[in-house]
Amino acid sequence: MSVLTSDPAAAQRHWRALAVARPGMLALVVALTGSARSFVDDWWWLGALALVALAAAIAERVMPPSRLRAAAEMGLASIVIGLGFPDAYLALPYLLLPAFAGGLAGGAAGAILATIIAGMGMAAGDILARNALLNGTSAGSLAAWLVIVFVTGAIGAWLLRQENVHVADGERYAAAYRLLSELRVVSRRLSGGLDPMTLAEGILDHVASHIDVRRSALLVRRDGGVLFPLARRGDDDGWLVGAEKDPVVLDAWTNEVPAWAPAGRRGYRVVLPLRVGSRTIGAVVADVPEQVSSDELAELARSTDEGAVRLETALLFDEVRELATREERQRLAREIHDGIAQELASLGYLVDDLLARTTNADAASLATTLRRELTRIVTELRHSVFDLRSDLDRDAGLGETLSGYARQIGAQARLNVHLVNQEGQERLRPEVEAELLRIGQEAITNVRKHAKARNLWVTVSVNPPSAHIRVADDGTGMRERPSDRYGLDIMSERARRIGATLVIEDAPEGGTVVSVSLGNDYEEGLIRASDGHAGR
Repeated sequence: MSVLTSDPAAAQRHWRALAVARPGMLALVVALTGSARSFVDDWWWLGALALVALAAAIAERVMPPSRLRAAAEMGLASIVIGLGFPDAYLALPYLLLPAFAGGLAGGAAGAILATIIAGMGMAAGDILARNALLNGTSAGSLAAWLVIVFVTGAIGAWLLRQENVHVADGERYAAAYRLLSELRVVSRRLSGGLDPMTLAEGILDHVASHIDVRRSALLVRRDGGVLFPLARRGDDDGWLVGAEKDPVVLDAWTNEVPAWAPAGRRGYRVVLPLRVGSRTIGAVVADVPEQVSSDELAELARSTDEGAVRLETALLFDEVRELATREERQRLAREIHDGIAQELASLGYLVDDLLARTTNADAASLATTLRRELTRIVTELRHSVFDLRSDLDRDAGLGETLSGYARQIGAQARLNVHLVNQEGQERLRPEVEAELLRIGQEAITNVRKHAKARNLWVTVSVNPPSAHIRVADDGTGMRERPSDRYGLDIMSERARRIGATLVIEDAPEGGTVVSVSLGNDYEEGLIRASDGHAGR
């Protein structure tokens, strides 16, 4: 449940504006009355209204803003107007001030209360003065003014709501900033930082130090309820596929207690839930040669609780970072598209106009060169916008997303694109997929920009928690590349962030090969087979 709090500075601004408006509104009432009637006849209710305004001004200095203060001003002013009705009809605009104050102090309830008090106050004054307030003509005018009074109070209530939402959002951002700052400090003090994979491998090492393990994996849940391995030890023959349906895993995850079951010739399967409070955020699944006692499993599960807290913190930190990065990429794309790209396009039109008007051959040649360069820059900016907006689809995996990107770039650059996608249903962590996607995109973009190639080969192999991407071309190779290595440095930084190995080298037969590998579960034969250049 969210709690709204008022902004003192904004509230003070609104109340100061009311204080300034009150004498102005009173002067307006006097001016209207003077232009339509004689002051001699109306002095008594004008004086009474001035006294009400004076009392309200004094109350502002000695009392905090409240619905009671606004209601009191509304009640006194409306009674005075009712006593002087119909001569005091021109004083009705004064009621807008306490109505606005009521909405500003009490929200919608304050606006409604102010409207009710206005109607009752005028009726009470009219009864005391025995006037004709409620005859046919006067009743219609009164109803219209009461609607105006309510709308004015509603405006005050809306302003109160806007300020409250603004403050609540500001407090949330401040709280988030404090939390992230604390996480940064904690991350620097931890030996493994806040890298989820490092923390997951540490938990597997901890388990292996207490029981004999043949193979193990740490599973966490991702979107869709699928469990995927954050870290893994030992051989892999697909034993983790469908782990979310394994009865032993389900038992441990649901009941938050360790579980085990016979695993045939492999011995026993042990599952340790990773618990944070009353929640299970992951599970360690291990195949062991001998049965482990329930007491040992319970003690081992308790010893992993601290690691589970660190792991959940790291996963949350990565998710926040990924969301922030994605939003920033979208913002940059909008800025480029709506800003510099549009400005350069406008310059292109001016150059076209200059080229059409000039009769000097040298000026025409220069204008043509300038137009060609502007076109090139605008095209590069459009490619940058496309790169920034390209992101992983929730339903598409890394291989499918990168393949689609390669096809798009290949069509734009007239490249023959050759794709190999070895990807199953299991997926990597979202932040790891995002970093690998950016590395692959940068490698493909470099082929378009610099390689002068005719063919592009893209190979993607994913076997969580391992993955391999290879981007190759038949172009000029690294020797012909420009000296600017900014893009290559970013690729290396992304690879280090997720613990991957990045290799960029010239191919023996010409061109460049960019290879990034995550994990060590790839057999040499698999990589060699997937790295072949078809048709070369």
